[in-house]
Amino acid sequence: MSRKILQATVCGILFTAVGSVAAAPFSSFDPRSFGMGGTGVASGTSANAGFFNPSLLATAHEEEDFSLEFPIFGVRVADPDEFIDVVDEFDSNNYIGAMDSALADLNNATTAGEFNLAKSAYISAADNLVAGLNKLNNKGLIAELEAGLMIAIPSKKYGASVYLRGWVVGGTQTDVSQGDITLINDISNRLANNTLTLASPDEANPVLLSAIDARFAGISEVGISLAREFNIGGSNVAVGITPKYVKAETYDFRFGDETDPTTTSLDDADIDLDNGKLDDSGFDLDIGVAKDYGNGWKTGIVIKNLIGQEFKTVRGNLFEIKPQIRAGVSHQKEWYTVAFDLDLVENDPIIKDAITGKGFDKETQYAGLGVEFDAWDMIQVRAGYRLNMSDSDTSIVTAGLGLSPFGVHVDVALAGNADEVGVAFQTGFRF
Repeated sequence: MSRKILQATVCGILFTAVGSVAAAPFSSFDPRSFGMGGTGVASGTSANAGFFNPSLLATAHEEEDFSLEFPIFGVRVADPDEFIDVVDEFDSNNYIGAMDSALADLNNATTAGEFNLAKSAYISAADNLVAGLNKLNNKGLIAELEAGLMIAIPSKKYGASVYLRGWVVGGTQTDVSQGDITLINDISNRLANNTLTLASPDEANPVLLSAIDARFAGISEVGISLAREFNIGGSNVAVGITPKYVKAETYDFRFGDETDPTTTSLDDADIDLDNGKLDDSGFDLDIGVAKDYGNGWKTGIVIKNLIGQEFKTVRGNLFEIKPQIRAGVSHQKEWYTVAFDLDLVENDPIIKDAITGKGFDKETQYAGLGVEFDAWDMIQVRAGYRLNMSDSDTSIVTAGLGLSPFGVHVDVALAGNADEVGVAFQTGFRF
């Protein structure tokens, strides 16, 4: 039955990805930034300025006149709790099936020998189920999928870009009821002490409240970035804004817990996504500033999602997009770029439980360091490291490669650690 939950997770992600095009959190799966530790606030180009810092459209190099980026694609899967292995182990050991079989033997026993044999089997099965449920508790799996396109025309006077991005984020998490553990142990102890009667089979076959939660959000985002360089106090400073329209489709399911009428049975292979779906939309705004010092150094700061968005699911849980502030500095020469970005505030998980306030993912506050080596404007090799200052276990190493012959380019990037892996791909034209 637990394999059906994994199948439901995958189907939910794929369905939402097809049904809507969605927006990412702060950074994107743009392979250049992805391969450079997630940096881009001061080191981005016109090809990804709309994702990171719109003011960069007014600080682009003279040779950058037009960019068309399509497709931009990326995927990330994080399994910090070994959710897949634990669920697969629970399923393969058939703990609940063993209890059902022992219960049937108890009720069908006609002799003291048969009863004692079935009783021992039931106690063993109950102990194994408790151990399996304890392993399952609070295990989570996170997945992200993104696709998009970008068209940009940089200019110090009137830089502009338009982008369309689709982002799907979702995950599953187990919620084992402590009441289930207590009840199973109590029944097992009473049976061992010969104080349990089987006049009602339900007494030895309790209704379990433990469940698996599955939540997804598909976010569609369309943004128009505008930038211009201003002379402020004798110094040229680029300012950019990105007004954007955000549409959300949230999906929220709970599998198990037979006492809750809004849940879906673990054994139900037919999952109606519409029953767990809720639509919402809103407008938001990004504002960025960048300064090019003319000697290879550049600084930038951006506030994304200045207004902020809060979407509810059908089960009352929250999908929140809060304001984010990030600063960056970069140094660029003809054959290399070095960049550093820093989140100035801690960011909460995207999807949170309305009661506990906890999410499937961890809090993040990133510090990213990246480097790019460019050979003859034809081959780019990238590397980086992204440190999560809120949870160092989720920090990742990144790497990327770009090929740019005659204005056509292909970029790929990889990122990961022991519990997480991500990949990004992009093609485009730059003139």
